[in-house]
Amino acid sequence: MIISHREKFIVLSPWKTASQTTQARLAAFQESPYDAFYHFNPFLNRVVHQHLTCSEFRGLPESRLGYRMASFVRNPYDRAYSGFLQVQRDAEHQPLRDYPAAWIKNLVVRQVEENRRQLARAQYDFDAWIALLTEDQVRNIGRNSSLPLHPACYWTHVGGEPGVDFVGRVERFEEDFRRLVAWLGIDPGRIGAGTSNESGLSSDGPYGYRHAARMSRRSIATINALFADDFDLFGYPALCS
Repeated sequence: MIISHREKFIVLSPWKTASQTTQARLAAFQESPYDAFYHFNPFLNRVVHQHLTCSEFRGLPESRLGYRMASFVRNPYDRAYSGFLQVQRDAEHQPLRDYPAAWIKNLVVRQVEENRRQLARAQYDFDAWIALLTEDQVRNIGRNSSLPLHPACYWTHVGGEPGVDFVGRVERFEEDFRRLVAWLGIDPGRIGAGTSNESGLSSDGPYGYRHAARMSRRSIATINALFADDFDLFGYPALCS
């Protein structure tokens, strides 16, 4: 999450939506008091990280400042597959990180271990892993902060109503990032370096469906159901299963 008091804007950071690139490019404007890594937030009374949703953000004092808000989204197929890869990386690296308190590390390690066991049950196969995911894992914020496989609309809407003023798409990241800069009215000369490896169209399918060809029909049907709101709200066509 990026908070700029000088320019009066907020950019939320959904998982797997080029958030690292966005943060690198807007680093000169970052004035957030909150750590991007796991930490206990006293306003929310729970352990969180940089991927705060729109409804969670409303629990912070900065939500009452009236700043402009933006977020990027991405089609559910590519987010699910990229999430699958990220969970594997996290299972390897997160237990080795430094944490602000021992109890926070213990919590995260337990969460990561739960994710690793689920991956092992699936034998690290994407289709088998998707089949093991339960609806509460996807829909319930806070169940496991190390498995943020929630719909992208959690970062753009609250109760079905828009919660941000600008929505960009990873599939046309460079174009929409330029639109974001122009909309915010910030100096392009202060934009930092950073290249997204998640954006761009692919011959694998329309709308940048880069990974859908790797998925079984059953996995596509599961993703269609779990992320139905994203397809509806952002106009991503659901593939036939």
